[in-house]
Amino acid sequence: MEAMDFIRFLANTQRLIDWSPGANGPDLMYIVLSHESCDLDSVVSTLAVAYLRFKNRGRLEHSFLPVLNMMRRDYPTKTEVCFLLDQHRITPDCHLVFRDDVPECLLLRCRFILVNHHVSPFHYCVEEVYDYRTFQSEAARLPIYCQRIMHPMRSCAALITECYASTRYNYARAYCPMVLDLLHAAILMQNHNFVQIPKSTLRNVRDYQMMQFLEKHLGKLRPRHRATLCKTLVKILFDLSALTLPQILRREFKILRATNGLRLVRIAQCCFPMAVTRFISYEFAQMALQEFAAEHDCDYIILLGTSMHPRGGGLGIKELGLIPLDGLHDVEGRRIFEHLIINLTAAVNPLLSLKPHCHLDFMQGAFFFLNVWNIGFYDVLQLMQQILYDWVSEDIF
Repeated sequence: MEAMDFIRFLANTQRLIDWSPGANGPDLMYIVLSHESCDLDSVVSTLAVAYLRFKNRGRLEHSFLPVLNMMRRDYPTKTEVCFLLDQHRITPDCHLVFRDDVPECLLLRCRFILVNHHVSPFHYCVEEVYDYRTFQSEAARLPIYCQRIMHPMRSCAALITECYASTRYNYARAYCPMVLDLLHAAILMQNHNFVQIPKSTLRNVRDYQMMQFLEKHLGKLRPRHRATLCKTLVKILFDLSALTLPQILRREFKILRATNGLRLVRIAQCCFPMAVTRFISYEFAQMALQEFAAEHDCDYIILLGTSMHPRGGGLGIKELGLIPLDGLHDVEGRRIFEHLIINLTAAVNPLLSLKPHCHLDFMQGAFFFLNVWNIGFYDVLQLMQQILYDWVSEDIF
């Protein structure tokens, strides 16, 4: 019964894109906005927060619209998200709202709840934040009245589960099995089934405690069943066989821009669960990169790829590629390219331990192995932001 209530809630949210303020009463619209990565952790947490706030709204006739912060066309690129939601009969056409579905006039009328991030262009009207990352006070610029639910965790899904377990946030005791099952899968996936944590310290890990809370309501799983679930999700994550090369590039990307007053530099960082060397080996890889660069007006593209280690064990092999789109024809373009390579190689925070690929010639790019396993998309992104800042500072000062 509660599962159907969650499905009806999601189906009803699609009508909210036509919402306008009521004439009689204090009803408000809250957009519950996911992180733009829209990975499993972010998507599940966003849907769970929207439902939690809806079920605990009391007598106030407020509306809560979960919005996945990505283009609708890119939803198929999130293979593990599609798989898990499809298992629960949650479909994009009937139950999900995406960034490009929301009209601009609605964005101007609404208040925001940020999930799995706290730096947003909508910072001026954010009322709540749910995030497990370290607070960036200067970048966030949140209103003083904004409520921040931020604790150091290993996943956002665990943070949201903590809210479901608390009578402060969940006084209505909304324990929908479908929502709890989604949170359970996201915690397992984000923590790699906890295989990299020593068993002696596992019980002190907050994410593990939240998984146990969920299994208290769902039924305790045997370790082999958890392993099977996590292995299935990881297999789906790395199965990109149904995607085109442009879709793989759009799976997770961010555009960085910087200018020294004379030249504007635009760098796209694309991340995907595939070896970079495999991606560039495809016949139409160069065409896909050029089309992506033209669509997003990029000068350089960074490819960050992860492939499964042939021996298994839960660890991946990471590769990085930096590709100049202008073919390094002008002196300033070569200087910026060299600046990026030198600083990526010399980086210590995070330490990438780059090992060059030998004899790899593709679009005059530079390609490396990363001799570390725990570097993610946003670690490299923050490093690139710092490298671009240094480039701007060198030219100005």
